Amino acid sequence: MKFGDTFVEQLKNSIDIVHVVQGYVRLRKSGSSFIGLCPFHQEKTPSFHVRQSPAYYYCFGCQAKGDAISFIQSIERITFPETVKFLAEKYGIPLPKVDPGPEADQTAKERQTLLEIHEKAAGIFRSQLTSSGEGKQALSYLKERGLSDVTIEKFGLGYAPGFSDNLVRRLSGDFSSELLLKSGLVQTGDSGRSYDRFRRRVIFPIRNESGKVIAFGGRIFGEGQPKYLNSPETPIYSKSRALYALDQARDSVRRKNFAVLVEGYMDCIALHQAGIDNAIASCGTSLTELQAKLLARFSDRIVVNFDPDTAGSAATLRSLDIFLENSFKIRVLALPGGDDPDAFVKRHGSTAYVKLLDEAPAYFDYLLQKSRKDNDLRTVEGKIQAVNQVLPYLARIANRMERVEQTRQVAEFFGFEESIIREELKKAANPKQEKLEINRSRIRTKLTTSEKHILKAILDNPQTAREVIEQLAASEDYLGLDSESIFREAIAIFKQEGRIDPGRLLERLGNDRDKDFVNQALFSELDMDQAIRCLEGMRRQKAKLEIDQLQKEIRQAELSQNFELLASLHSRKVALKRSVAI
Repeated sequence: MKFGDTFVEQLKNSIDIVHVVQGYVRLRKSGSSFIGLCPFHQEKTPSFHVRQSPAYYYCFGCQAKGDAISFIQSIERITFPETVKFLAEKYGIPLPKVDPGPEADQTAKERQTLLEIHEKAAGIFRSQLTSSGEGKQALSYLKERGLSDVTIEKFGLGYAPGFSDNLVRRLSGDFSSELLLKSGLVQTGDSGRSYDRFRRRVIFPIRNESGKVIAFGGRIFGEGQPKYLNSPETPIYSKSRALYALDQARDSVRRKNFAVLVEGYMDCIALHQAGIDNAIASCGTSLTELQAKLLARFSDRIVVNFDPDTAGSAATLRSLDIFLENSFKIRVLALPGGDDPDAFVKRHGSTAYVKLLDEAPAYFDYLLQKSRKDNDLRTVEGKIQAVNQVLPYLARIANRMERVEQTRQVAEFFGFEESIIREELKKAANPKQEKLEINRSRIRTKLTTSEKHILKAILDNPQTAREVIEQLAASEDYLGLDSESIFREAIAIFKQEGRIDPGRLLERLGNDRDKDFVNQALFSELDMDQAIRCLEGMRRQKAKLEIDQLQKEIRQAELSQNFELLASLHSRKVALKRSVAI
């Protein structure tokens, strides 16, 4: 479609460029301009300026510049005629009646037709939710899931019946077979016969951030696989570029200055119905960098609230990688009781959810707590694995001061020398470095007197060895000590052979440090009567290590305001102190 220069100038003069840009960029007044982070390149300091008179934008970072039309054309990646039509419709300015010229952009026409197909299909799906027997059953299912009529209408939910050519018959009169196939809503079988992609499914329209239907997600109604089916990639839909419900959430995200990212359509819809209207979801895929950049137009703050299962936990970690690379300020909400967001708000209500949302810890606190749960911090190996689990995230922190502070926090939390962690982080600057990892051999430690005496006793005296080994095996008081792997091997040898030969033990130890420990013990002086008394010293030593670790976790819980965890940690600390009278 062609537009004359007169109409284009009228359009520019009728719209406020600041209002247009604020639909994508958070702006603040600065003198005679408005400034914000540029949406066309990644930056941390605002260099994007917008003026109302003359109506113009300019980025001092990447030199992007232009008027309201060029801004929309660039950010929406649409043609000039599409942009003019988009702005005219958005601001209620009547379009001139002109016939498309022979040179009209074919791509633009195709995109427009695909949007029309999707809009019409969305209407058909909506009507079938209330007009067919199958649809009414699906409607009952949605209401059983707790959705109101208002919510169902707000999100345009619909139903695709079980017979195979519903959309084919209803759309083929208005649109060509070629474009129906391009839309992804229709497929062709081996026989060449066309049939619907979505059948016997509850339908969730997927819209772009401007509110145009560009794809659909379908949940199977009844038995069948796959449970969820999404539209394929089309000229108007790329799942890596779309965020579900962003059109509904964008104003709230900008106003509240953060978004809540959940996994599924139902989780997202349930949160909106509960009043958490800044919730969005990825469209059946892991979060992508393009989705993060899209979200960054509205806010650089995010709370990730994925399901608490193994898959959800893995998805959370993947999303942290993406958000960190795009300089987001990230918090993570892990709901108690194994609930997903939908189940939680139904069971506990929106007030309880908002409280947890407000208290959601920063992503690094989440990582520390997760590494604590994933690994046995009573053991040296468990602590090493826990530190190695968070090392890659330390390396991704761009701000040097923040990285220094988090490194100190990790070292304190796990009881490591800070210098060891710093040395490992330096390797991240080497592009050939495949993996950051601290090896046990790098931990510089020494045996306590109790550990040395007990080792001497079990290596030099077979009579004392049996009693000491049996007590150690039962109490596991050696866990977490520097000598842990030595005692573990000694117990295993004794169970197999009924005695411990020093040479046999040295053969089974994996590193020189542990062998040095054994030699230190063998060549030390020892009153054998002290050996049994040293077991009590080892028990107290282990309890003190556990109390120190609990105190670190208490500080973390206080920082993240996790009061339920805080009470549990204090209780465990008191019990440990009583057990050894510390």
